[in-house]
Amino acid sequence: MMKNTLFASIKFLLFSTVLFGGLYTLLVTGVGQVFFAHQANGSQIVEDGAVKGSELLAQPFDQAGYFQGRDRTVSQLSPYDPTQKKTVAERTAALLAENPTQTSVPIDLVTASGSGVDPDISVEAALFQLPRIADTRGIDEQTIHDIINRNKVADLFSTREYVNIMTLNQQLDQLPEE
Repeated sequence: MMKNTLFASIKFLLFSTVLFGGLYTLLVTGVGQVFFAHQANGSQIVEDGAVKGSELLAQPFDQAGYFQGRDRTVSQLSPYDPTQKKTVAERTAALLAENPTQTSVPIDLVTASGSGVDPDISVEAALFQLPRIADTRGIDEQTIHDIINRNKVADLFSTREYVNIMTLNQQLDQLPEE
């Protein structure tokens, strides 16, 4: 009796391993490659045969002529935590120093991401950076404003609009030199 139970358990283990470890994985990978190949392969952005980044993962842009995203430091702090309040105040002061024509900073630029890899910022955060980028690049502000407007996406569950940082910065680099 014990021998039969052990044998049945081993058969079930092998069956489960083949089904869920092999066949299911192949099925899901195949469906992903056939119907969602771009996303399944990391939504890579390729220029001149080289991978420049991903639409799904934030890349750091530290130069003044580029849109910058959320702080990449992962934070799970409460908004009421004294450490969080101090960090937000420091980030606000730094961003206002980098963007002297502005008077208030959008919240998504001073709070950290829960994952550290958010690829998007609010339209307000993009508009906050617009004067600095226009000044650094010597570009008319309306040109950059048009890039933001062309790329904004509405959130499905709220009235929030956001833009992908990588897309904006790519389009900035595609502008003709003045």
